Amino acid sequence: MEIGKANYNIRQSLHTILNGMVPDPEVDASLVPLGHLVSWFREDAMGSDFELDRRFAMLLETLRATPVLLGNVKAYLEQVICQTHYRYTFAELGILGNETFRQAMKSRLFQKLLPATVEDKTLRETLGLVFHKSNDHEWLQNITLARWSELFLVLGWLDPTLPVWRRVQEDTLTALELLAVRVAALGVDSEVVRCMSNSMRTSTPFVEQHLELRQLTEHAHAHLRDGQSMLELGCHLDVLLDQCSEQIRRAYAQARVHGISVTLSMQLTRLEQSIARMRLLLVVIGALPCENRLGPSLRFFCALVREENRKNSIADLWSGLTDKMALRITEHASKTGEKYATETRAEYLKITGAAVGAGVIIAFLSLFKAYIGSWHLPPLWEAVFFSLNYGIGFVLIHILHFTIATKQPAMTAARIAAAMDAANGRLSSMDRVVELVVQVARTQFIAIWGNVIPAFLTATGVAMLITWALGAPPIGIEKSDKMLLELNPVLSGAIPHAAIAGVFLFLAGVISGFYDNLSIYHRVPDRLRKVLWLRRMLGVVRLNRFADYLGNNLGALTGNFFFGCMLGSAGFVGLMLGLPIDIRHITFAAANMAYATQAQDFALSLQDVAVASAGVLLIGLTNLAVSFSLAFYTALKARGVRRLEVVKLAGRLGQRFLARPRDFFVPPRGVDVVADQNELKR
Repeated sequence: MEIGKANYNIRQSLHTILNGMVPDPEVDASLVPLGHLVSWFREDAMGSDFELDRRFAMLLETLRATPVLLGNVKAYLEQVICQTHYRYTFAELGILGNETFRQAMKSRLFQKLLPATVEDKTLRETLGLVFHKSNDHEWLQNITLARWSELFLVLGWLDPTLPVWRRVQEDTLTALELLAVRVAALGVDSEVVRCMSNSMRTSTPFVEQHLELRQLTEHAHAHLRDGQSMLELGCHLDVLLDQCSEQIRRAYAQARVHGISVTLSMQLTRLEQSIARMRLLLVVIGALPCENRLGPSLRFFCALVREENRKNSIADLWSGLTDKMALRITEHASKTGEKYATETRAEYLKITGAAVGAGVIIAFLSLFKAYIGSWHLPPLWEAVFFSLNYGIGFVLIHILHFTIATKQPAMTAARIAAAMDAANGRLSSMDRVVELVVQVARTQFIAIWGNVIPAFLTATGVAMLITWALGAPPIGIEKSDKMLLELNPVLSGAIPHAAIAGVFLFLAGVISGFYDNLSIYHRVPDRLRKVLWLRRMLGVVRLNRFADYLGNNLGALTGNFFFGCMLGSAGFVGLMLGLPIDIRHITFAAANMAYATQAQDFALSLQDVAVASAGVLLIGLTNLAVSFSLAFYTALKARGVRRLEVVKLAGRLGQRFLARPRDFFVPPRGVDVVADQNELKR
């Protein structure tokens, strides 16, 4: 009984809404009844395709059963369609504007705070008034094409030559002209031309497509007046658009060599979006072959609703613009990550030596930090000295060709993602990806121990030497107690602080890739060679060497320095914000444990040693896990690698580990012989 009553109420509400749809030729049709109809559909439709389909069937049944009501609804909808302007909505909604990235951000923030006033004359404003919920596009796209076809059949709208569609088609042609002008202008923009080769610059399909479209629109308007089909009018234009798309793909390939900026990323994205919109509009008006124009038209309508719903989304703007930047940055990181995959024992020993060198230096950096802390400087100046200590130390480690183990995940994650992208789901290629992960795993394993053990031993030796020379340990008892407490994974925030350090490690990798890209894009080495005072001071030969070194290492140097600044200033930021923000890094933790143990005259209980050791181990695992996860996710997202490929890789890695677990820690025997033979063949 209750169900029947509910159905009756729903049907009565529909009748009331449809009865309000009355055309009035004297004034513009009100959008209020249409908004009520959308609200009626929206009710209980979210998450229930059955309810949505039931309500659509009820609408069709009501219109068929009441011819007078059908006539009024049809006339009302046709009046709404005819009074709406489409050209600018078709040409702009869902396509990046010509503002800069900063202006686009500011505009969206402002629109969130103070929404713009609307006049229900353009399609965009109509969509904003009728589909005003941010998730309306989600249920709208779940309405099947069959249901839409039934509605158009009932309304008698399936013939594209009907007068009701004349206004829409004319505005669509105008929108195409606007888009063609934009594509032509963007195609010859200096930012875009800069990343094209000389042969690409002499070819101008961007301009030719505009000239072709002008001829197409002349013929199309004549066909509209005569009620003729426009089929295949756009075939030649489609070929030119293909050529434009090919040049954009080549421009992206050139950007891998010459670098990419945010402005260039915006320009190329705008070009891609404009060309895709032109193709879609050509299909909608029937200028390109299509089995059923209703399908693409409805998908376009749903896409416009989604773009209107998401028009002020900062996340969408950020994601859309930074994905291509992220791809370029992670590509630079993946090139750096190649040296962290050891295949032979010689490479394995080389990484071990580099890790040992870094561990020795970090032992001294940890001691310097403790001394700086004993000066009791004001918090800001203490943070500055901490940052300089870390930053200069990390830069020195890079200059001496040593390696910090926790810096590797941000680079190797990008390398693995690049390999997965190249594999493209092929099992034979996936085997090579598995082999790469195995090589990375053993490199990471030996680098960690190459950092930790030398740092611990060096710190112990230095502390004993200072105690022998000065008669007192470098670390006081009170400070050593604090150091040991900070390593306790239960009684302190060691693990959350290690996670913060993992985030900083990831950001350091991003910064390195960004500055590598910046160096290439702005041709920093070439610019340095033209600085007259540097040429006079260093001479031509030394300046060339310096420029080449900076060109190859600018990203690594800046990434290491900024990483040091992030580590050194984390505590100060936490103090200013009143939050428990700090960092824990495995190699520094190992050195601190050594200094604290020596300060306690090696009199720690076995339990204290076990807790501190467990803390160091957990700090390291957290550093690596957070850094690798963030870098791997960013690289996968930038390359569009599917999650299914990650699942496949995990399965193959499990099989490989069960078959040959030793390879994950030490290079297999015989690899060096094969490598030497391959070298001789070359």
